[in-house]
Amino acid sequence: MVRSIPHSFQQISLVALFCLLAFSASATHNRAGEITYEQIDRLTVRATITTYTKASSRPADRDSLELCWGDGDCEWVLRSNGTGTLLPNDTKFNIYIAEHTYSTQGHFIMTMTDPNRSGGILNVNPPSSDNVPFHLRTTVTLFNPQFAGFNNSPVLLQPPIDIACAGQPFIHNPNAYDPDGDSLSYELVVPLQSTSTNVPNYSFPNQIQPGAANNIGLDPVTGDFDWITPQLPGEYNIAMYIIQHRNGRPVDTLIRDLQILVEMCDNRPPIIETVTEVCVIAGETLRFDVTATAPLTAPDDTQKVALTALGGPLIQDISPAKFIVADGYQDDPLVGVFEWETACEHISDQFYSVVFRAVDNFEIIDDSGDRVFLSTLKTVRIKVVGPPPQDVQAVAEMGEVEVTWEKPYSCENAQNEFFRGFSVWRREGSNLFPPDSCQTGLAGQGYTRLNAVLTTEMMGNRYFYLDMEVERGRTYCYRILAEFAKTSLGGNPFNPVESLPSEEFCVQLSRDIPLLTNASVEQTDANNGEVQVRWVLPDPEDLDTLQNPGPYRYELLRAPGITDVGFQLLPGAIFTTQNFLDPVPTEFLDTDLATSNIPYTYQIAFYVNGETEPLGIANEASTIFLSVASTDNQNDLSWEELVPWENFEYVVYRQNASGIWDSIGVSETPEFSDTGLNNGQEYCYYVESKGTYGIDEIPGPLLNKSQEACGIPLDTIPPCPPVLRVTNICNDPGNRDNCEPGNLINDLSWTDPKLVCADTDDAIAFNIYYTAVEGGNFEIIASFDSTSFDTVFTHMPDLGLAGCYAVTALDTFNNESAFSNIVCVDNCPIYELPNVFTPNGDGENEMYIPLQPFCFIDRIELTVVNRWGQTVFQTNDPEIRWDGKNLSGKPLAEGVYYYTCKVFENRVTGISPRTDLLKGYIHLVRGE
Repeated sequence: MVRSIPHSFQQISLVALFCLLAFSASATHNRAGEITYEQIDRLTVRATITTYTKASSRPADRDSLELCWGDGDCEWVLRSNGTGTLLPNDTKFNIYIAEHTYSTQGHFIMTMTDPNRSGGILNVNPPSSDNVPFHLRTTVTLFNPQFAGFNNSPVLLQPPIDIACAGQPFIHNPNAYDPDGDSLSYELVVPLQSTSTNVPNYSFPNQIQPGAANNIGLDPVTGDFDWITPQLPGEYNIAMYIIQHRNGRPVDTLIRDLQILVEMCDNRPPIIETVTEVCVIAGETLRFDVTATAPLTAPDDTQKVALTALGGPLIQDISPAKFIVADGYQDDPLVGVFEWETACEHISDQFYSVVFRAVDNFEIIDDSGDRVFLSTLKTVRIKVVGPPPQDVQAVAEMGEVEVTWEKPYSCENAQNEFFRGFSVWRREGSNLFPPDSCQTGLAGQGYTRLNAVLTTEMMGNRYFYLDMEVERGRTYCYRILAEFAKTSLGGNPFNPVESLPSEEFCVQLSRDIPLLTNASVEQTDANNGEVQVRWVLPDPEDLDTLQNPGPYRYELLRAPGITDVGFQLLPGAIFTTQNFLDPVPTEFLDTDLATSNIPYTYQIAFYVNGETEPLGIANEASTIFLSVASTDNQNDLSWEELVPWENFEYVVYRQNASGIWDSIGVSETPEFSDTGLNNGQEYCYYVESKGTYGIDEIPGPLLNKSQEACGIPLDTIPPCPPVLRVTNICNDPGNRDNCEPGNLINDLSWTDPKLVCADTDDAIAFNIYYTAVEGGNFEIIASFDSTSFDTVFTHMPDLGLAGCYAVTALDTFNNESAFSNIVCVDNCPIYELPNVFTPNGDGENEMYIPLQPFCFIDRIELTVVNRWGQTVFQTNDPEIRWDGKNLSGKPLAEGVYYYTCKVFENRVTGISPRTDLLKGYIHLVRGE
């Protein structure tokens, strides 16, 4: 019901309404921004608030902002760049810089809140985004600089205002650079309106006109935000956490709130062609071309293009990179040259990012009359790696190995003690893995680090390491790594970085003991299994039979499992000879074993001269033990072993319907997936390894078989989760005030996994989950089976509209998917007060009540005072129903009274106070 207002007071009301609208229009303001900081000394930081605001919103322009430091102190910070810097697209760039000294080290949260975002943002509280506060936060961790070094936030080099075209792919990258060498990761989040409160009624961009053509994604490693493709023109805001990691542990987070302006474009954005990712060895010069073109919209169109670059390599203190390109708009194709003479100080475990931006000169006039020029971003990732140590050599003498390598090392004189020393790595047997210019270190290559403390020890004019933990008969292969690290004030390293590995150098120790060459399963059975064991005899030149005379005895030992303990002598497996060159068995068939259930490991002990203690024991060798894990239409094979030689290839065999074993694949790693199988059918396998000692006298390849193992494929893989969207009257500006109980319905719709996920072909049902408050426990409120299959649902909550939803999909085996995206919808409270009422007994406007209808209000705190400030009326009832009498029940004189009203709204987070305090005047008219 609309309340009537006497004509004599309509002019007053209209003036008040005009003032209110004028204030609201002037309040539209913030587009994007973030807070960054640098640590100046042990307890002092210099913080920078960066905002991008609507330039035409001059009455809301901020010459200062309040920055709260997270320790209880807040201060107003003046703008540092004068009146701000005007940019295209009705945007102003503002920076506010202040310093603060904390009383102690620790973890703090810096925040800034400004009352108003820019108006018209499609995915933030539509259509009233200008009534939503703009909130930024950044965490600060102050370490003890003696131990952990200083800590600075990442620097975001790419502005957070970008242009996209409806119907065309869009990409944005914040171009974050961390001056401390900390690693960064990225996460898409909902923008904030306060420290712990998301903006209301938020939709991710792909939820505005959703569909298969409207998808978004944020690469957690590179920071690339992809939108394929925007559908509806307008302004959108997204926010991303940029998480800083030191020594592999998350330390700080920074929120960037950014805005994307989607336009209807008559032309296409420019195109940039160049490399995407490249690695360079420190000390070398990196050079590559970057080509920008501006696609024509018609054969007679002419467009020019400008090309620029921003990124960490371009702001280095030592030998910064250069981007050589003609200034301003040029005919296309426009070619620029990126050039970087890298130095050892640039070595990092993280990729540097350089973002190239191409802008055309095809002018678009958007709905607000602004001139817009289309642009494209291209991110190039560059990794500077430490050079490998050179000329590694090894010599075996008297049970030790002397390892040496070239001095000087090319980066040993890096500034700021960046170079730390060398680590020495060893493995048994060779691993000539293909070199990779981006792959530093030796993780996963089978090498073991020998020295816990980095070394720079020298012997003569070469670096040197003495390996005393070696055993006879083994082949040892060595590689060297250089290590770099930032250094704290106390000399402690952090963020260590390893170089490329050196070339491998192998050395064969005296082979004066036998070596096992085979432990192959010849019969698979739970009780009558068989394993063929073979070995080679010691090398007579290494044994020295004069020093070690006969008789010679070989004893074969076995232990259950893959192990290096628990060995027992095998009956019938003792072989003796008086003279070393006399024939002696070199193989043994071990029988009556449970090969189908467990693997077995073998050793050979070698005795000379009738002694009771062995001269040596050959390194243990186990059988290959195969495991089969079954899943949907697939068997995943994996196997384990412990052998002294190097297995370089595995052949996988599968038994066919005729009982014949077919080779179905080859793997270089101990795993293999057999796909395209029939669920419910049994498949049996074994694996044969091919290996070598890398010793010329031991012929290869060494062939060994696993036991046979079987598996039955079964669907254990749940469907991929649906993508959920929820709408209600709050999404419809023309229907938001229609909050009668029958209209308080949430409309859910979601994608069918079968239509969007290639790996899902049997989703047949859905579960709908709901919780009334954000962060609450989800409960199933509806399920759809195959007879009522649908992808839409309407839900009427018990109170209001607020709540959070998720949907899961189920397949024919009742495997349930993970939750869809969780969508929390909020109420859209409405509460407005009139400025006049007439308690004169004529039956009209007798009570002062809120404008109708009002929605989703829990309570209010209303106080009315007279012109002298005396309270004449108070209530917590949102209906108010003030009859014009004072607190004593006596009628008040007609006139102007003033009110303040704090409104408490029913929200998805619970009952929350409205961010603004209602204030105004009331004309009490009696007409007397």
